[in-house]
Amino acid sequence: MEKYNLEKKDIFLTSAQAAEFLNISLGTLKKLIQQGRVKSFKTPGGHHRINKRDLLEKLYDD
Repeated sequence: MEKYNLEKKDIFLTSAQAAEFLNISLGTLKKLIQQGRVKSFKTPGGHHRINKRDLLEKLYDD
């Protein structure tokens, strides 16, 4: 997980939203996060948030 420089224009998705956006299962997304292949950060409640811009970059990198 990386620390983000949060900007107002950034859009963050929940894990479920990000998995749906990538058309993969939530379990697969969690594995990708653990492997460091998808960047995320944890909220104080322990939930992952993923920057939508990072997901778009990921789609075009792979």
